[in-house]
Amino acid sequence: MSKLLYVEPTDEITDLVDRIRRSEGERDLIFVVPPDGRALRSGLDLQLLMQYTKGFQKRVGIVSADPQIQALAMRTGFPTYPSISQLEQDRPLTSAPAMAPAGAAAVGAGLALTTAAVTSTAVQAPPEPPLERSLARRSPATMVAAAASDAGPRHWWQSARTRNWTIGAGAAIFVVGVLAILLLLPTAIITVGVQSHRLTDPVTIQGNVGGSSGNVLDVVPVQSLLTPTQTQTFTISPSGTQVLPPTPAGGSLYMCYQYTGPGNYQGAATLTFTGTVTPEFSDQSGSGNLGFTTTSAAQSGSYTLQACGQGSPSASTFSPALPVQADSNSLGTQGNVGASQQWGWSSSNIQSSACISPQGANDCLLTGFVNISLANPQGMSGGKDSTTQSIFTSSDISSAQTQEQQLGAQLTSKVETDLKTLAGPSNVIAQDSAGNGVQLTVKDPTLPSVGQAGQQQTLTVAVNAAATAYSPAAARAAVLADLKSKVPADGQLLANYKLGQIKVASAAPGGSLTLTAYAVGYWAPKVDLAPYRTRITFMSPAAARSYLLSQLPGASTVAVHQSPFGLPWLPLIASRIHLVRQSVTGG
Repeated sequence: MSKLLYVEPTDEITDLVDRIRRSEGERDLIFVVPPDGRALRSGLDLQLLMQYTKGFQKRVGIVSADPQIQALAMRTGFPTYPSISQLEQDRPLTSAPAMAPAGAAAVGAGLALTTAAVTSTAVQAPPEPPLERSLARRSPATMVAAAASDAGPRHWWQSARTRNWTIGAGAAIFVVGVLAILLLLPTAIITVGVQSHRLTDPVTIQGNVGGSSGNVLDVVPVQSLLTPTQTQTFTISPSGTQVLPPTPAGGSLYMCYQYTGPGNYQGAATLTFTGTVTPEFSDQSGSGNLGFTTTSAAQSGSYTLQACGQGSPSASTFSPALPVQADSNSLGTQGNVGASQQWGWSSSNIQSSACISPQGANDCLLTGFVNISLANPQGMSGGKDSTTQSIFTSSDISSAQTQEQQLGAQLTSKVETDLKTLAGPSNVIAQDSAGNGVQLTVKDPTLPSVGQAGQQQTLTVAVNAAATAYSPAAARAAVLADLKSKVPADGQLLANYKLGQIKVASAAPGGSLTLTAYAVGYWAPKVDLAPYRTRITFMSPAAARSYLLSQLPGASTVAVHQSPFGLPWLPLIASRIHLVRQSVTGG
């Protein structure tokens, strides 16, 4: 069955030829032509279609209700159908419908001329390649043009008036196009080289606490930071014990003697203690629970004794009293001693450490014949029994030191975080290469010493920090401002400057800060190129180059580049000229 190809109203003959070319797998094709279509309304279109039909070895039919298309199609040799139903019934038209005389004559004349031209060409021309290969190498537009040249002048060309108008319009379009190309298309890029000079700038920046320091050269604002004090407590308990010795009671003993030798001596006697031996007195009442020793004040001392028969020993009768304290070697409780108690002197100490002689005698005449009695009319006080108490051991102190260090590290981490919070996200804490800049204050509690008596204690570790913060962006701005300050008044700093790494030379809490950096850049004289675009329009490139070099003292080179092609003059429109400044370094 034949393939139906519907022709669009806007299709041209070239579109139909392309559809024949693309229908490689179909041999029988039917073009269905709309009543208002452009294509196939001339004998030229149908002749061209017939040539391509034969060239591609197709069988092509035409379906059209238009009598003019029907007549031209049948005369060209196409099977022609008035409708799709007639096509389905395979009932093509057998005779051409009647047409208007003038139109038919014109069509006939055109067909005759075309046929004659084709016949003449076929007789006189040399042999050509097969038609299908020739057509395959030629585009539809080429075939249309060739057919048009063979068919003779078109109808619109037959009018001289129309021909003259067309020639004039074409010439006008050509002139306008040339002017547009010359005026609008070309552009010129003029590069002006300006000699630049190198700058090197070692910069020292000082920090200052205050908002106005940002407007002062080589000074940046800084923050003085001080964190709240962070505290943490811990406890220490004593784990050791020690025995406390007893505290002996102290007081005075009063003495009298009883003579047991020959005769009846009742006079005063002198008791002398010799050397550093401490006499010891013990209770002779039978209990044996308490004894006394003389204190160091009694050593090498002399005391006057009265006979016991003349009165009991008392403070008012005998003077001075014998200073003693309870004996730690005795079997007693070492406590306080009540008043009005009596004791005897042990004989062992009499012989070894004392001398008893009559009043005024130098010899120990009475020693061995005298019994001494002692009493304390007044009670003795200050004595304490032996007790135990808690003390801090070395392990207690070591554990406390470990806790102290751990808490100090934790609190230090907190205050460092506090410092960063106080500084803010855009600032940094200043710290020099030696680590100076941040001051940590750690207040550790006083720990007990090893062996010190005490109870459980609660101790507190306190830490705070102080530092100085600055803005790196503000520091770089200060370095750039210092570099710009080195540029002469008639010059400007070029954009290819380099700011070296900003280093903290010294820092301390309270806002003390010194920064250093090394900046490198180039400066060049100020040149305003904008006013010169309108002054060099339509100049020759050489003239424009000389003019710019003479008018711009800072310019050292001028290069002109035109695109898309070079002309003996610059563009007539200033907006098509682009002046570009380029810095030139070196010689």
